[in-house]
Amino acid sequence: IMAYNMTYFPNIMDHYDQDMAALRMEPFLPLLNIECSPDVRTFLCKAFVPACVEPMRVIQPCRSLCERVYSDCKQLIDTFGITWPKELECNRENMSLPTSM
Repeated sequence: IMAYNMTYFPNIMDHYDQDMAALRMEPFLPLLNIECSPDVRTFLCKAFVPACVEPMRVIQPCRSLCERVYSDCKQLIDTFGITWPKELECNRENMSLPTSM
């Protein structure tokens, strides 16, 4: 469950609606179901369904959150053969600075 009720598209992977984002998020469901990281849900929600907290202010995943989740979940990513999208690489410029959300 997301702690916000407004979102913004396109997301950082250029998905233009929630249906496309949901479809592309399916390969990551094992990570959510197993909860390989305490932050995996927050990270994936911010990546696939980013919060829009005020007009034109979008909350995207930050680099430290990305690095934490990737490190925690790396073994399961490999086990399930999940392809980590280049848009979610933690060293990319689209990863924001840390936020309070």
